[in-house]
Amino acid sequence: MSNGHSGLLHRLFGGGDAAPKGNANEGRAPASALPLADIQGFILRGYRMPMVRHFLLTVDTPSAARALLARFVSGDEADAPQITTAQDWHIGFAPGPNDDTTQAPRHKPDYCLNLGITWPGLVALQVPERVPTLSFKSFEAFTAGAAARAARVGDTGAGDPAHWIEGFGKGQDHVLVSLHAMGPAPMQAYTARLEALFNDGGAYRELWRGDGMALMEMQDGRPVPTAKVHFGYTDGIGMTTLRGGPEHYPPDRQEPCEPWLFVLREEAENYLVPTPLEIGLNGSFAVFKKIETDVVGFESFLQSKKDQIDPELLAAKICGRWRNGVPLALSPETDSPAGGLPAAQLNDFEYVNAVGSGDPKGLRCPVGAHIRRINPRGQPVTGQGHPGGSNNTHRLIRRGLPYGPAYDPSQPHDGLERGLMGYFINSSIENQYEFVLKNWVNDGEFAGSLRLNVKARDPFIGTQGDTDNVFVIPQPNGAPPIRIDGLRSFIATRAAAYCFLPSITAMKFMAALP
Repeated sequence: MSNGHSGLLHRLFGGGDAAPKGNANEGRAPASALPLADIQGFILRGYRMPMVRHFLLTVDTPSAARALLARFVSGDEADAPQITTAQDWHIGFAPGPNDDTTQAPRHKPDYCLNLGITWPGLVALQVPERVPTLSFKSFEAFTAGAAARAARVGDTGAGDPAHWIEGFGKGQDHVLVSLHAMGPAPMQAYTARLEALFNDGGAYRELWRGDGMALMEMQDGRPVPTAKVHFGYTDGIGMTTLRGGPEHYPPDRQEPCEPWLFVLREEAENYLVPTPLEIGLNGSFAVFKKIETDVVGFESFLQSKKDQIDPELLAAKICGRWRNGVPLALSPETDSPAGGLPAAQLNDFEYVNAVGSGDPKGLRCPVGAHIRRINPRGQPVTGQGHPGGSNNTHRLIRRGLPYGPAYDPSQPHDGLERGLMGYFINSSIENQYEFVLKNWVNDGEFAGSLRLNVKARDPFIGTQGDTDNVFVIPQPNGAPPIRIDGLRSFIATRAAAYCFLPSITAMKFMAALP
């Protein structure tokens, strides 16, 4: 791959790269300020593993189910696979800025394991009845659940909970266990171990499982994992930088996010940590989603507008990046700028700076483009009203992989489902995940005084109405904008769950309940 993307793939799926220059952790609080050994790993670290298997479980025997939580965090790898924490486990991967590379890894790097518990799951585990002081008072969305809140995030029509795959949204979706693996052999081996553990003592019953896998491409005569999604775009570029976080982050002109936006901490400014603190502290929340992508519909739509605009340019304007990852903000005319763009620069840009200059009207990257809606950077928008301001309190961390076979344009109508599966991680589902979906993705007026068309939604992931859906592409020198009509939804939610990601301390606490 050109334009530095082989380096991007190396960073995403392996290698012992040297740290990129300009790391946001330099001069910041050390990673040790966060108790990494108590925090589930995928909250703070990207695993860079090409395979994942998600298990949806329902609790059958509460005491046995709680006991298994203890085995997952006992430190006894021979007894049970262990929950992966944010402590360094650097073999085969680039070490973070505060990792001790002289010590042996704490986990074999052939698998990672994490789990989330829904509110019905906590009830099924009998936590509320055994802990009278249990309180999630700042987290109404979590206790209500994904199905009850679906309409406010655009999960309607084909994405309505009535159409979700069996097991989700009916109150029996108690625990999600996610097993990442470096290849088929460890995936098979650890799956067998987990199945036996789920069944031990009648603890859990499996309702569903789903596999994700990085899309592959041939390099030097062998298949290697890519960072692409089924729509053909390079993914995983816009990383969320954490102040004092344990990873190296590529250059980014946004201020680093405070850790309490993703790890439940007492210094947080907009929520109260769930109590007792043994349960709430160092945990997090995540929205698990399985999202079906209509690749055929998307490609057909692009071609249907070729009399107005080149299909590949339209694809770039819709996303905000060319399909190879080059952002329109840095290269609005071509996906191959002269001299190329190193992978480390693909997220190092701003839309509007503090004096209001830059691209405030979207001549380079439309204000309504996908990546500009989900992360407006310095654009004045709902929730952040001045040029060059910060939207950090609404940021998300996304951990996911594609599912289903790669799209073959020579056989577009194969009838096979394909999409994305994974987690949106945040400390406040209401103020982060739901805010972004409701106010930025599915609201035509999110850009305030700029006044986009009231019918406009995110052209890529927005829930489009039945009629009058429009995406406007501004043109320079006073030329009339290109008006793209007839948009329809190109994704549909197939499953969702609002999960609490307990700390290691919390899992031990719940397991020890009488």
